[in-house]
Amino acid sequence: MLALSSQDTTVMKGVAILAMLFHHMYGAPPPDVVPYSGILEWIGVLGKVCVAMFLFCSGYGLASKYEPSKSVLSDVRFVLRRLTKFYLNYWIIFVIFVPISVFLFHRPLSAAYGEHANIAKRLIYDLLGMQGMNSYNITWWFNQLIIILYLLFPLLYRVVHFKPWLALLGGMVLMRIASHIPYNPADFCTWQLPFVLGMVWKCYETKGVGVQEWLEKHKAIAVLSSMCILCCMILLRMYPIIPHWSGIRMDGFLSCAIALCVITIIRNLKYTNDVFAFFGKHSMNIYMTHTFLNWYWCKEWLHTGEWLRGGG
Repeated sequence: MLALSSQDTTVMKGVAILAMLFHHMYGAPPPDVVPYSGILEWIGVLGKVCVAMFLFCSGYGLASKYEPSKSVLSDVRFVLRRLTKFYLNYWIIFVIFVPISVFLFHRPLSAAYGEHANIAKRLIYDLLGMQGMNSYNITWWFNQLIIILYLLFPLLYRVVHFKPWLALLGGMVLMRIASHIPYNPADFCTWQLPFVLGMVWKCYETKGVGVQEWLEKHKAIAVLSSMCILCCMILLRMYPIIPHWSGIRMDGFLSCAIALCVITIIRNLKYTNDVFAFFGKHSMNIYMTHTFLNWYWCKEWLHTGEWLRGGG
């Protein structure tokens, strides 16, 4: 495997957040919006890969910063630091955007939590990021997933570090049987695989120095190979060519193909690299807030004008 720099992972996050915007605009628009069709819908559906890309980058990033220790306390401190960073960002967005939605756009808490729910209890769960698909902002279902993965990271890291390919095989099996597992919060069993792939990439990248040097000397081959792998992964993702392995089950592998393209192609395109890096630096805030505009505040304006729908 090839080494990813911190700039590369930021660029990947930029690609991911743009894919997320396309997905929520064209692939999964608000329920009462006329569905899109054609190329816009196709790109929107493909944009779902954003989830796996963010998980891949998270797994890779955590593995890059983690220093294994036999001390449980050091693991707790590592996880707490990451959770603290997450919650500080999340709570600032929460206390600004939720009141605006309630009082200015007339979307009460009961619209998300249910008319007969214990609103105070659900609000606390939401502040903790554990409301899943019943979060006030439906896109915040991802919060529950990433929190679970943060908590399990030290254990997952040890498994990956012990036998990377065993961890990868186990992740694939867990994903395959996810629908048969009775307790699966935030669909953890499905989404753990891209997270594990990020850690496996980090584990093996130092062993690919020779490959990286060869590809740097043969850039044309590197670019062509990366594009071919990317196209193959997109085809496998979008069409049921391999039984039981299409759609989101392929998104972790598609994320790896995108990482390869970032290293061999985008890294050498300064303007493109800078644009994606800009979006990547702000990806967390964009993720946290964009659904307010797309679903709750500006839905009619965004999805009714012909020039905005692009003829879809």
